[in-house]
Amino acid sequence: MPFELMKSVEALMDQVRKKTGKSFETAEISSLPVSARIEPAAKGVPVHRLLIRPGAGEAANYIVANQCCHILRLYSAPAERRMIPVANRRTMMSYIMETEDDIHRIGESVGKDKVKKLVTMWYEGVVYQLTKMPPDIMIDKWLYDKCPEIRPVQLKSIRKQRDTAILSLSEDLKRITPLKIYNSSNIMNYAFFKTLEDHFHLDFVAPYHNTPFIFEGGPLAKITQQQYEDSHEGDNEMINKWAERLNLTKWFEWKHYES
Repeated sequence: MPFELMKSVEALMDQVRKKTGKSFETAEISSLPVSARIEPAAKGVPVHRLLIRPGAGEAANYIVANQCCHILRLYSAPAERRMIPVANRRTMMSYIMETEDDIHRIGESVGKDKVKKLVTMWYEGVVYQLTKMPPDIMIDKWLYDKCPEIRPVQLKSIRKQRDTAILSLSEDLKRITPLKIYNSSNIMNYAFFKTLEDHFHLDFVAPYHNTPFIFEGGPLAKITQQQYEDSHEGDNEMINKWAERLNLTKWFEWKHYES
């Protein structure tokens, strides 16, 4: 490996091996867009793949720890209840139908060819937030409390993520983004960082104080803090609650993990 994983991360990988009954194989991928990624083993495949970008820095420890926790949460549920959210052609059509007026308006401004690429990017981005942020909240809280060795890298990564999220508040971006995408994304960002802010006792959401997103994001953060069952099934319940709150229920579907 190009760098030595922290002991806490190695311990999490050992837990994954024991929980899933599958080992890891490691591969260096120079074109990997992130410093590290785990590809969980598919049904019938004996190993998970740990992909590392050559020269990966310490941030890779946090990514690997986070993804190990996702696998552990999934496998903590009975096999028949391991459901994952997926997007497909049908769910994307629901999104397009709900945002078609804005897509047409933006297309007239930036050009039809460019908006075709943006349509997919908007959709994938907001569904990724919706389906990953709730479990990430619980994972980040657990890592912060139980793995202090990882904490400095974790906080650095979360602050970087927050700084990127703040760019989404731009009025210029609002003009070239469907309003439902723009609002939903920023509301979820606020709820995510507010929940972690309260747990870490740090200031993450000051840039949102003069925005309208605290009015929907605040209640969403409270729901997350007060109604979350800390389990894989609880993750899926909370994803559904976020989707209902934001009226995004038709933008993804549930599918059994092994199918």
